[in-house]
Amino acid sequence: MWIGKRMAKQGTSAVLAAAMVASLGSNYGFADTVHEITYPEGSRVVQRLDAPVEDGVYTASLNLMNANSSGQYSMGNAALRGSESFLQKHPDDTLYQALLVVEQGTATAIVEFMPMGYIGQYGFMMELESVQAEVLTKYGYPDDNFCTYTSAELLTQHRTQDGSVVYDAYNNPESEMVYDGSNPDTMTRPAGFGHDEPRLSDIDNLPYQHMMALDVTPVVVANQSGEFDIPQTSSEFTVNNAAYVHVFVPIMFSISPTSGDQYARLQVDWSSLTEVENAQENVSYQLWKAKNISKGNYTESSYQALQETIEDVSGKLTNIWPDSTLEMSGAGFQAVPVLNQKEFTVQEQQDMASAIAAAISELEEKGDKTSLRALIEKADVCQESQYTPETWEPFQVALAAAKQVERDDNAGVSEVTRAVSELGNALEALVKRANTDELKTILEQASVLKNEGYTQATWSALQQAIDHAQRVLDNANATQSEVDAQVQALQTAMDNLRKEGELDRHTLEDGVYSVYGEMFKTNQTDYSMSNDAIHHTLKLTVEDGKYYLTMDFQGLSYLNKYGYLAELAYYENGYQYGAYGDLQGTVVPATVLSTQKNPDGTDIVDEFNQAGGIYAGKLYPDQIKFPLVSDALEDEQGFVPLQVFVPVMEDISAGSGTQDVLLKLDWSTLKKTTEDDPNFQPEEPVEQSPAVNVTDTTTGIKVEADKGVFPEGVQQVVTQIISGEVYEKAAELLADVGKKFRLFEIHFELNGVEVQPNGVVTVYYPIPEGYDADKVVLYRINEDGTKTLVKGTVENGYYKVLTKTFSTYALVEQGSTITDAENSANVNGNPDTGDRANIAPFVVLTLSCVGLMGILLARKKEQ
Repeated sequence: MWIGKRMAKQGTSAVLAAAMVASLGSNYGFADTVHEITYPEGSRVVQRLDAPVEDGVYTASLNLMNANSSGQYSMGNAALRGSESFLQKHPDDTLYQALLVVEQGTATAIVEFMPMGYIGQYGFMMELESVQAEVLTKYGYPDDNFCTYTSAELLTQHRTQDGSVVYDAYNNPESEMVYDGSNPDTMTRPAGFGHDEPRLSDIDNLPYQHMMALDVTPVVVANQSGEFDIPQTSSEFTVNNAAYVHVFVPIMFSISPTSGDQYARLQVDWSSLTEVENAQENVSYQLWKAKNISKGNYTESSYQALQETIEDVSGKLTNIWPDSTLEMSGAGFQAVPVLNQKEFTVQEQQDMASAIAAAISELEEKGDKTSLRALIEKADVCQESQYTPETWEPFQVALAAAKQVERDDNAGVSEVTRAVSELGNALEALVKRANTDELKTILEQASVLKNEGYTQATWSALQQAIDHAQRVLDNANATQSEVDAQVQALQTAMDNLRKEGELDRHTLEDGVYSVYGEMFKTNQTDYSMSNDAIHHTLKLTVEDGKYYLTMDFQGLSYLNKYGYLAELAYYENGYQYGAYGDLQGTVVPATVLSTQKNPDGTDIVDEFNQAGGIYAGKLYPDQIKFPLVSDALEDEQGFVPLQVFVPVMEDISAGSGTQDVLLKLDWSTLKKTTEDDPNFQPEEPVEQSPAVNVTDTTTGIKVEADKGVFPEGVQQVVTQIISGEVYEKAAELLADVGKKFRLFEIHFELNGVEVQPNGVVTVYYPIPEGYDADKVVLYRINEDGTKTLVKGTVENGYYKVLTKTFSTYALVEQGSTITDAENSANVNGNPDTGDRANIAPFVVLTLSCVGLMGILLARKKEQ
């Protein structure tokens, strides 16, 4: 806050000369050198010290002393309230105490200067400055050429209670002695004390300074030997350590122009300090503290509020005198001004201090708008058409307010924080407009329905659901959950429509009912294999209000195998569907009412429940019964979760026999009936065609198939191909596999018509003599001129494969390099059926051999 001015006079300032030398050294490459400043002969250096007490606010005894350290009071001490001289003139003014604020070693005195009596008149001090002296002259005063002058900080002035200026003879416009700058001969202040030139004294109608704050940090002056005698304790600080000040007293100026400006020392009695317990309640301290707060990054409004509070308190402390001129007490040179200024009570002082403290606490720094700008950017992309009016309107209000704060350069932290919070909350509160397409569709469907004999209760429920749905559809603020709820409510109302006499599954009376059911996989879409193993007309019995389902089982075929459902269990209430539709819950076995029987009444035993089978020793259920749990009864889709065990599946793949399934009940088929309803009787199982086991006598190729694979009476047809276009094409296709192969065309016929198997068939190809069994493979020769490898295994001299179709097949020896025709032997030692190979060379060779043998025998006889 202190604004100082270094006074360096031309011609005599060693500081200026040193600066010039330093500048030359820098510009011309000389090494940086610290040049000592040369002071005038006889000067003594002044060193600033730290205040000898800890930081704090204290009451202190202060006195204005002569600058020459003689220990005498300065004449101006009589104006320093609380000083020894002042109390001698005004012994009743004992409640006032000056303040001393120590911060980081710097001491600041907050003092009041009052009017003082002098040679029968009164006057005020006009100027007060702290002086930071580097050296003293040989006469013991600060050297003007090496001083910094800082005006005391003005806190209050001397004014009347109505705000008028308080006068003495020198600022009163009506006074003949007024210093108004009109007479240079009598009103010129000499040069010095920080001023290079003389200046006119013009204080006409100017108020005098009352409460001020200035730096009184102690100093030490070097002795004649240039050494410093630094005090070690607060009690060792004397007037020789007091800070230098400059005062201008008009009344002294009137006596002599050279006496108006004077140096003095403001001595602090460091041993008299008493720390102020609650400085926040001291109005002088609070006023000084507030005036030292700079604008900085504070908001305009909060800083302005502080300035207004400062002005208000300062005004109250300034406007204290009853009149513009003061009364005198006493006679002659001993007369003193009467101190009849307004004095404030302790409570009034505390109230003013509290007002300043509150204004300080309410100072608010400008807010960081980074988050606010990001939030506004996010909000700006929102479109009204996407959100409900109910949430859009407050959002727009919050957005507009946030943008106003963003544009306000003085918006404080709390304002920015509030804008971020309110806009963020409004953004989160935005509710998207619901998609009402599905509601519109189902509402249209429900609205066109006509009452075709529906019960009053169900028809009224539908009309009520339509009304509610329409209101939600018309409500632009409806949420998606509200719309979805109306879709569900409408669908339920339509599903619950019942005609007079129609059954409601939830309120069935005790009795027997029928309902249609099918078995589905847990994906709720695909039929389960077990669907073929049940009779689909189910018996529903209600006994004492409890529901039970009775099911009839029947045999099923799967991959050429025939079998039965072996077990069934139901899920108790509380079951759940997992993330992938899997069932979770507790299963309970159904009650078996009867088991599967042969026509002669004996138990059915097959490969699975016979000795050694996977279901050995157990009987297959024919009719079972289980409770229809309430969770399943309430399922809107009619699904009843069950668990079945199918031996035929377990036989095909271990662990796949136990499966979760869903019995889907079609409640629209619900009918009341009786126990002897013929629809409960399962259809007789269709007798399967016999199994097939045939061998072609010519080629030795065998075919085996289970029941039901071929219709009864089919005939196997096998043709071996040894030449012709088909043979040549096959040889070409198989060239990269082997040259030695057998080619067969295989199919089945029924009454001269070719048929394909209805399942898997096992085919055994005999491995020809001379073929390496480890290298034999089978290829299907396709009609499109390609070949397909058919994998198989070698068993007991046969190459065994499984297939579902028949065509042309080639049994090939991989890697063979000669053909069958070139091989020395074939399967039967004779050409194959239909072999058209040229045998002429063999005949000629045979005849040649016979002729040669005859010649040899004839020669032998001759011998």
